[in-house]
Amino acid sequence: MDKSGRHVVVDLETLSTRSNACIVSVGAVAIENYETVDEFLVNVCAKTCEEVGLHKDQETIAWWERQSIEARQAWLKDPIPLTDALNKFALWYGNESIPIWGFGANFDVVILENAMTYSGWIDNRPRGNLFPWKFWDVSCLRTLMNVSGRRLIKTGVNHNALDDARSEAKLLIELLRPEQSFLNG
Repeated sequence: MDKSGRHVVVDLETLSTRSNACIVSVGAVAIENYETVDEFLVNVCAKTCEEVGLHKDQETIAWWERQSIEARQAWLKDPIPLTDALNKFALWYGNESIPIWGFGANFDVVILENAMTYSGWIDNRPRGNLFPWKFWDVSCLRTLMNVSGRRLIKTGVNHNALDDARSEAKLLIELLRPEQSFLNG
């Protein structure tokens, strides 16, 4: 893996913790040469997620009710249909498979892939690949963080997809830098 090359960190806000969760917000940050080069945010209409069979969980909805008003209001602003959101994200991600990082091996990227499958996006995808990325380009920032003994320091609004992606991207940049002896073994 080219550590200085382009990487994408994605963070989702959802209404479930299952792998087929209803998505309400997708935030992402692209990094290259150890710095942020682009950002992405789209809010998703929960109803369109439900219509394709994505899962809503009452415990997660109750959890959201205990979060800050800023976090809850962030994903309610200008939501668009799921397929439109997936198309926008795929277009932003680009035509080449590059490393994509989620904060959990079984969360962000897996949920995006399931949303693409459930919605039929993969049947109408703009490119020949099943997903915009190859399976070998999917990585888990939480695992890297835990193995390195580092901690995520969040800035901005906690549970705002873009703010969380920014915090996660900052940590990834720190971990990928050449002076990080952990990764240069």
